[in-house]
Amino acid sequence: MRGLGRDFNFLLVARAVSIIGDQAALIALIFMVKGHGSWSTAALLGGTGIAMVLTSTWVGKLIDRESVKKVIIITSLVQSIICFALIHSNLYAVLILNLILGAGQAIVIAATGAWTPSLVEKENLGKAFGQMQVVLSIASLAGYGIGGVLVGKFGVSAALLLDAISFLLLVPMLLIMKKDRIGNPEVDKDGKMKGGFKIVWQNPSLRAILISMTAFVTALMIFNPLEVYLTTEILGAGPAGYGVINMVWSASIAVGSMLITKTMKPEWGNAKPVMISFVAVGFSMVAIGYAPNLIFLSVALFLCGIIVAGFNIFISPLIVKNSVESELGRVNATIGAINSAGSAVGTALGGFLGHLLPIRFVIAMAGVLAASSLIFTGKKLLAAEKK
Repeated sequence: MRGLGRDFNFLLVARAVSIIGDQAALIALIFMVKGHGSWSTAALLGGTGIAMVLTSTWVGKLIDRESVKKVIIITSLVQSIICFALIHSNLYAVLILNLILGAGQAIVIAATGAWTPSLVEKENLGKAFGQMQVVLSIASLAGYGIGGVLVGKFGVSAALLLDAISFLLLVPMLLIMKKDRIGNPEVDKDGKMKGGFKIVWQNPSLRAILISMTAFVTALMIFNPLEVYLTTEILGAGPAGYGVINMVWSASIAVGSMLITKTMKPEWGNAKPVMISFVAVGFSMVAIGYAPNLIFLSVALFLCGIIVAGFNIFISPLIVKNSVESELGRVNATIGAINSAGSAVGTALGGFLGHLLPIRFVIAMAGVLAASSLIFTGKKLLAAEKK
């Protein structure tokens, strides 16, 4: 974290603390609802994405209008209260409160994306987003582990209490930060701000980035509901083996983020690495789909995770480069919401196609979809680099 500034380091630590609490709480919430059937688990896990989609317009305008520091502090306090309330909630209250937590996550993610360019030098944006991904990947792994231990030994209340405390810990860290991003948006003659979707769609470069990212996320999520069947029923892994495969994927994101952040150079640019990621992920998903054994699958998944880490690192500066600073909140919220919608569509499509077609074929075709999206957006992505 050297060289990127005191305030950025504080933001990194704050996000890590929050993610540890969030993932621990997710374990608790899953155990609170799973006894009511698969529909309740699906509603819980889908709630965050639904909240992001429904609140994206409001969230983006809020971030571009107000002090980002103040918005995140207030959001953290509200989320802490929600976590305390969840401790004594029934199923339906959990599902409703989870939507509010999802809206809070949407605010924090979009706000962090808009605030980061204000905290680091332009040439360090790629490294900043890379370091953010490294820290959040490690924090996610730690959060899952801590959550599992707390729920197993002390019950769901302990994990929810941890999340509530983690939100409260953010407040002093954010107050210590000196730099803020205070919105100063352009408004029309009626005093209204332009909507995020209009901003993105009217900008050819941002439109290409949005289409590419959504296709990429949708293709990856087609694999999501099928990986358990590929790993266990086709390749014969037991519960322990399935757990190891998932650990390989999580570790690959963290390792990939560290390697790429350490080795990346300004002359690489951002658009070309993103385009290489599309093609490389496509090939790796074909390899995953037709993996002959668990060892081959582990290697293919690890390589795919490193590539996905690179995609995430290089796409974020490209979004910033092609956005007006005063519109970053709306741009980030819109792209995040549409990607969440793509994730939901991909998951549903994977489940549907997995019933109709061979699972290996569906996974491989998802890889082809990821790579082939460049046919429609490749030139625009290269143009976004030159802007």
